[in-house]
Amino acid sequence: MKTQKVIFLSIFLSLLLCQVGFAAGGKGNVAQLGKKLYVWHLDEGSGKETKDATAGLVGKFNGDVKWTDGILGKAVQMAGKVGEPDFIEVAHSDEVDIDQAITMMAWIYPDELPAGGQENKFTIFYKNTYYLQIEPGAGQFAYYFYDTDNPGYHISDGKVKAKEWSHVALVWNGTEARFYINGEHDGKVIPQKGTGRSSPDKVLRFGGESNACCPRFFQGRMDELMLANYPLSEADIQKVINDTLDVSARGKLATTWANLKR
Repeated sequence: MKTQKVIFLSIFLSLLLCQVGFAAGGKGNVAQLGKKLYVWHLDEGSGKETKDATAGLVGKFNGDVKWTDGILGKAVQMAGKVGEPDFIEVAHSDEVDIDQAITMMAWIYPDELPAGGQENKFTIFYKNTYYLQIEPGAGQFAYYFYDTDNPGYHISDGKVKAKEWSHVALVWNGTEARFYINGEHDGKVIPQKGTGRSSPDKVLRFGGESNACCPRFFQGRMDELMLANYPLSEADIQKVINDTLDVSARGKLATTWANLKR
């Protein structure tokens, strides 16, 4: 397990070398912090918090979040509902104040698909500026970026299924956004320009939005939560997925990424 963690950390640190740049905006953007990627492996396996492997950002468990088996090592199980919220909360910091370009990725295993109205979405990422959720119905995804010229909600064409692991990603490069499910672009390109809302008073949450009008609690397992302040390419996403699933390739990741940087 320690070897796997070192390898995965090497992947993400290498990804930071992607050449992108953006004008100044929120305090977590490339112009302020450089290219940053944060990953919560969720492999602690005990206790009530989890730590990002690159910057040490701590996520604290709220409610009855449980440890379980994941796509790689351990994961978390959530079953929140109104009055009994389950989510992981990361305090606001400059690192997560991202409003000009973003990549959100996660492995998810929904126990069921959400049904009913918009209050029943399954939240994966929530930071007020940016959201990533499963829509009620057929397993499509929704994202939102406040204060851009085309904020959303925007709905994916691609879908996930209940009771199986899927890798989901949303990439916004400051001009357009794309959904990826299991490493494949679903074909939809959403034009979106501008700077999102900087929200220094809002925390980052995984698995839930709030316990007021719109709880939107995730029902199922989550693993390998990843957040970047720049757009990853489709090839980057596919490489992370393939090397997560292919045990024989993990020892070669450092060399693979070194070659990709040339």
